[in-house]
Amino acid sequence: MSLHKLLNRRTASLALTATLLLGVTGCFRPVYGPTASGAPVETVLAAIDVGAISVSPARQEFGHTLRSELVFALDGSGTNSTAKRYLLTATVTDRLQNPLVSSATGRAATGTIIATARWQVVEIASGETVLSGSANGAASYDRTIQRLASLRAQRDAEMRLAKLLSEQITGRIAIDIHAARRAL
Repeated sequence: MSLHKLLNRRTASLALTATLLLGVTGCFRPVYGPTASGAPVETVLAAIDVGAISVSPARQEFGHTLRSELVFALDGSGTNSTAKRYLLTATVTDRLQNPLVSSATGRAATGTIIATARWQVVEIASGETVLSGSANGAASYDRTIQRLASLRAQRDAEMRLAKLLSEQITGRIAIDIHAARRAL
């Protein structure tokens, strides 16, 4: 095949690809752009109050960390003057898994915290559930003979897991708001 024909084929292929891509460019919108109602997503997210996070009694610190992460992700500080129209609540179930056990000592060498958060956004005025879903995550950490080091590593893993769950929940809410699946 001659160089001229090869260049013509490549040029035609690039032109076809560019034409197809131009046809779909209007389909993409930034998630944090204006919603279908015209209100910025940040304003709608700031109107969501974070309520109680239900966790087992042994995981109260994890529940507090998750709630703090959600408040920061939705409102920035929790002191925003935006009127709260919605209430976000969540129930978290978690378990600790020890996938690796040292054959020499019989102790767990690592730990993995696996959590599922089932959440819902309720309109405060009517009590109607507007959005709901679940978020799943896992965080691993190394366990050592030093007890305090192992406890700190577990706490760090819980903080990473709380941040992960918070990002999943707020991301899902932002996408649902922006996609106008449900007008908030």
